[in-house]
Order: sequence, then C-alpha cells, then structure tokens
Amino acid sequence: MENNITTVITTLLSTTQAPESVSGYVGFLCLTVSVLFFGSNYLPVKQFQTGDGMFFQLILTLAIWTVGFVVHAIRGFPKFYALPMLGGFLWSTGNLNTVPIIKMIGIGMGTLFWNTILLIVGWAVARFGLLGVKPEVPSNEILNYVGVIFALISGIFYLFVETESSVPEERQHLINAPIAEITTETEISGVLTNVDDDIRSETFFDKLNTGSKRLLGISMAIFSGFLYGFTFTPALYVQDNYENASQNGLDYVFSLYTGIFMSSIVYFTIYCIVKKNKPMVFPKVILPALISGWMWGIANSSFFLASNSLTQAITFPIVSSGPSAISALWGIFLFKEIRGRQNFMILACGFTFAVIGSVLCGISK
Repeated sequence: MENNITTVITTLLSTTQAPESVSGYVGFLCLTVSVLFFGSNYLPVKQFQTGDGMFFQLILTLAIWTVGFVVHAIRGFPKFYALPMLGGFLWSTGNLNTVPIIKMIGIGMGTLFWNTILLIVGWAVARFGLLGVKPEVPSNEILNYVGVIFALISGIFYLFVETESSVPEERQHLINAPIAEITTETEISGVLTNVDDDIRSETFFDKLNTGSKRLLGISMAIFSGFLYGFTFTPALYVQDNYENASQNGLDYVFSLYTGIFMSSIVYFTIYCIVKKNKPMVFPKVILPALISGWMWGIANSSFFLASNSLTQAITFPIVSSGPSAISALWGIFLFKEIRGRQNFMILACGFTFAVIGSVLCGISK
C-alpha cells in the first residue's frame, strides 16, 4: 500500500512519466476513485433548483477549472497545449443538455443513453486509432470486445428501472402538513419561496407533452454522449503526434479544463444576452455546484492517471458503465427513488453485467 502511494506521488510530480511505468494496481485504484466520483458528483445538487442549468454549469465549470489549476501546479506547470481545449469545448457543449435531459427523461435514462454512446465512441477512438490517434491494442482482444458488449448490455437493464421523485426533507414537512398548521412566518415564507422557485425554474422543456419530451430527451442524450466520447481525443492526438509531447495525461488536464470553463463563460454570456440580462440564478445552488465540479474534476484527473497505466481501450468501458451503477445505488439507499422487488432484480442483473464487463476489460490488458 505504501509503495502504491509513493508511485502515485511520483507520477504526479514527474513531468515525463510514461504509461508503462505506472503500476497496474495504481491504475485500478485511480479508476475506482474515478467511477465513484463520476457516479456521485451530482448528489450535492440533486435537492436544489437548477432552472435551465446555465447558471449551474457556470459554477460547476469554475470548480472544475480550479481542480485543473491545482493539478497543473503540482505537475510543475508543464507546457500548455491549446488543442485539448477543443475537447473542453465539446464536453461543455454536451453538458449544456444535462439539466434539460434530466427534466425530460430522468437522470437514470439520461445517464444510460449518454454513457452508452460515450462508451462506444470513446472506446472505438482509442481501440482503433480514429482521427489520428494511435490504436491501443489490448493483450487479449477477445476479452476486451466481450467486456465492452457486457458493459453495453448492463445499460439496457437500467432502462427498465422505474424511479420515484424525491423531495428535500426541509420541504417534506410543509408538503405533508395541513394548511392550518403552516402558521409561522418562516414556514409561510418558505412555501412562497419554493413556489416562486418552481415557477421561475419552468422552461420550454417543461411545457412539452410526454411523447415530445421523450423523443427530444433521448436525442439530446445521444448527442451529448457523442460529444463526451471525443472529449479526450485532442489530448490523445497531441500525445501521439506532437514532438516531445508529455505521455502523462495529467499534463493535459489544465488545458482541457480551461476549454471547459472558457466555453461555459461564452455560453453564459450569450444566454444573458438572449435573456435580456435576466438569467435564471439560484444562489442556493452555488456551493453544491462547486462541490459537484470539484468531484468531477478529481474524477476526470483520476481517469487520466488510470489511463496512463491501463490505456483508454480498457478504462473507457469501465468508467462509462460503472457510474450508472453507483448512481442507482444512491437512488436506492439515500433517496429511496428505486423501490420494489422487480426493480431490485433488474438492477441486480445490470450490476452483474457491469461487473463482469469491467473485470473482462481489466484483465484484457
């Protein structure tokens, strides 16, 4: 354990660390952190109003950028490449759809669709060397293919899980209480504030009928997943094609995160212009959004570190299927959104396929 920690520290501080010099155990440790944080990073904001998501994304990406700066400083301020910023732009563009997708088809179904497309695109780019990237061929190709198929099948099971909406504890008392019991000034103010928030958070997507919501939500999730799948391609291209470029993925975290934050600033500016300087702003979501962004930044940095050791042909299927399972577990035990024997059986099948797929991809190295 002590040697693993030493290896992680050495990898962080070295500016020329090669992928093969990072222990496989360290890679799987970082991959575990990545899966856990990717599957949990939206927990802090789940109980808060986010409106159309534009203000939420601005704060989220600010937090992501701060993580990138810290990693950049720890790495000794390596050379900044502009091309990975394109990956940040692609991710930021795809992430604009997150809140509308969740409003229209739910977080479970949305996660399923964008992670499925993310898995296919990201794995294919790394495995077959698309868009000028060198192919990463696993030691056992058959195991890798089977692992990817199992990871995809696991996502199908989540499609049939029925969820229930959860209500924040501080609002549950007011919802359940008879009107006559809501007598204090604080409680009355709370009810009026919550109603006002609900009215202000209604968007174009909320007014669509059920069929239109489903069609548009699925289409947007597929589009976002496609963009997410190419997020790391520019950084991989630099590693494979630029002379003397660092082979440590951590050296591209800051440029990627800078692209994410700058794109969000541009989008938010355009949004404010369109809204005639009357954007939907929810102050209560600021701290949760910051925490969510820090978690995502750490998760993604851990993914880069894991890919140094295991290659993205192995890490992509695992990091795409794992977070869906983690999100479902939070829904069961924390928010009580998933209930009933049938739902639990479906989830168990999905978890089984996800675990088998992850293990097969892992040992295919």
